[in-house]
Amino acid sequence: MSEFDRKIIIDAITRMLARREHSYSEIVRKLAQKGIEDEAFLPILDAFREADIQSDERFAQSRARALYLKGKGPKVIKLDLQQYGVDEGYVRQAFEEIEADWFESAKTAKVKKFGAFFETDFTLRQKQKRFLQYRGFYQEHIDYAVSNE
Repeated sequence: MSEFDRKIIIDAITRMLARREHSYSEIVRKLAQKGIEDEAFLPILDAFREADIQSDERFAQSRARALYLKGKGPKVIKLDLQQYGVDEGYVRQAFEEIEADWFESAKTAKVKKFGAFFETDFTLRQKQKRFLQYRGFYQEHIDYAVSNE
């Protein structure tokens, strides 16, 4: 590999990481889409990881926090991080880091979409429950959010 190619790869990785945190597998996928051979960029990307410039742990924390603040539930956040190739250990650490109150988060999402009142109509309450399921909350969070307490 020429020095010019090496600089192009370093520049591409640096530009990605300058915008936001990226997972290791996300960077691999993006560089492969650009037509760069694995054997050319993997050593460089590993050097970025060893220097702690690229970190799946930081990526998981920032991504989980962003999704939590958007009103997403733990199932959706976990699935999202898995799709980015984040290790299960980093997912657990991210959940601990954001110190989420999933019950209040579910209630906040429900109130934002449907209002604070307790829905007595069965069909409309089911609609609220489906919405919260879609958002990725577990059943106990959903039951708390749609209860009249």
